Amino acid sequence: MDETKNVVRGEQPQAAMPQGTVVPMGDGWATGVHPVAVSAPSRRFRWAVAGAIVVILALATTAGAFVLSGAAGAKSLTAGIAPRNSIFFMEVRTDLPGDQRTKLAGFMSHFPGFQDRAQFESGLDELLNMVTGKVSPDLRYTSAFKPWAEGEVSIAIGDLGSLDAAGAPACNMPSIDPNGRGFFGGLSFTRAPSAVAIFALKDRAGAETWITGELSRQKLTATSQDYAGSKLYTIGSGVMQGAYALTDQELLLGTVMGVKAALDTRTNGSLADNPDYQAAMKSLSGDSLARFYVDGRAIVRQALGSYEPVMCGVMGAKGETPPPAFDPKAMPAWIAGAVRAESDRMVVDVAMPQTATANLGNHVSRIAASLPGNTVGVVEVHSLGRVVDTGLGALESMAPLPGLDAGSIDGVKSALSLVGGVDWIGDGTAVVTKDGSMFDGGIVAEATDAATAQSKVGMIGNLIGLSGVATGLKTRAETYKGHTITVVSVPAGAGNGPLQLAIAAKDNLIVVGYTDAFVKNVLDTTPASSLASQADYSTAIGASGTANEASVYVNVPALEDQIGTAAFSSQNSIDYKPYLDHVGGIVGSVIDGNPVILRFVVTAR
Repeated sequence: MDETKNVVRGEQPQAAMPQGTVVPMGDGWATGVHPVAVSAPSRRFRWAVAGAIVVILALATTAGAFVLSGAAGAKSLTAGIAPRNSIFFMEVRTDLPGDQRTKLAGFMSHFPGFQDRAQFESGLDELLNMVTGKVSPDLRYTSAFKPWAEGEVSIAIGDLGSLDAAGAPACNMPSIDPNGRGFFGGLSFTRAPSAVAIFALKDRAGAETWITGELSRQKLTATSQDYAGSKLYTIGSGVMQGAYALTDQELLLGTVMGVKAALDTRTNGSLADNPDYQAAMKSLSGDSLARFYVDGRAIVRQALGSYEPVMCGVMGAKGETPPPAFDPKAMPAWIAGAVRAESDRMVVDVAMPQTATANLGNHVSRIAASLPGNTVGVVEVHSLGRVVDTGLGALESMAPLPGLDAGSIDGVKSALSLVGGVDWIGDGTAVVTKDGSMFDGGIVAEATDAATAQSKVGMIGNLIGLSGVATGLKTRAETYKGHTITVVSVPAGAGNGPLQLAIAAKDNLIVVGYTDAFVKNVLDTTPASSLASQADYSTAIGASGTANEASVYVNVPALEDQIGTAAFSSQNSIDYKPYLDHVGGIVGSVIDGNPVILRFVVTAR
């Protein structure tokens, strides 16, 4: 280990800030790690070796339900032993570094059970106990981990393993074949993934005592061997054999390949030395609860390196040339993300280098001031015409793809040409409104100017009228406050009842509604009564990034019953209102730049 001053757990002095973490500890491998069935002893110990990954993912998910962001804060305690070529690294900080303890306490104080900040520590412990208890009823964070763990746990994946789906059993039916291959979800592993969970230690002896106790309780035997200056312990057998090892500062749990790769960092270098990781960490700022790093190009290359029938045989055949859509060069060099708590919101930031297809630019919404104040959900994309044109070009370069060939793309282009292409389309939104218990919605998009908007609405109405004989569509015109609304009646068919669509122009905007009521609602809207004037929206979009190239907004208070019913449909005894009552808006923004930032915010009130 490097004894140089200011070097944190093996990191080089210039290394960038740490990333997110995940720990194994459950009945199966976490998503992306691909669990497989094992012999009975190995199955009983999966919560310790493979399950460590599940626990950290659970912790990350629990935190992520409210939070996300930043990284120029406390250095990672575990990146210095994560393999240098890790394609995925995630770190979770239960020690709440820097300002995160104070800010998380402030955020949680909005919710029942956390109003008394003096009780924050005990409340957080109970929350973590609940999370670990979901993995195993007798697994409690405060007794199993807190006494010896420093408070940072991470997961590093360096290799996806080798797959061969030939002869795999039915989907989601784990098994081991006579040749020792592991199957899961229709996937056959002939070589295990390289995955390791890393716990930063404050008490190595305490960690050893815990592991020894668990082995004894499960009546399991670990076989030891010397490896890279440490003792490597293996458990079980076969492709997915588990392993663990201890250093003075870390507990390593994972597959044999994963644990060995972590121990090899003493000579091969660590993720903290990786230039892409360093660049990724510099793209984030501030202390955080969790961070992650992804080498997307390496993941695609590994997946393509053994392009075979996977996912229950629905993708390709062994030796088949993969479609251009899977070209690794299409992936950014790295993707980084972090979860950050603020006193009144949780923030998730995801950053990546700008690509050649970006550069749409950022600006404040020009449509929000025209959307009804009772809008409860909206997706807005800037420069929509350019996005559509670029997307069609990209699809054309990748064709043929399953279900998509040059002819079908030409058909779309021909249809668009009937309304003059897409160059005249500016920003666009998909909108959902709520009036009492009734929902409505539609699309509002910019045209170049008011004359163009009127012209395109007339052109669309004429096209629908000309196709009416063949399609059964019927149109009628109605006047509302000086505006002409074209109402299209769509006949019933394919199991759907009849419906109506309405279209009109308002200044330079084209408004298409599921009913004419939505169109009239937009026509009635003034800046003072619009979505842009609503406090929840302005607060949320301000926290996410008022100037952006795309955004999405959900008004949680207005959708409280729908969200609560959907989230707790199988647990009707849960009273979700005291919690959702204190959630404001949920908003996400894409902010153009280098790097490009995807920011997701949940506000509290």
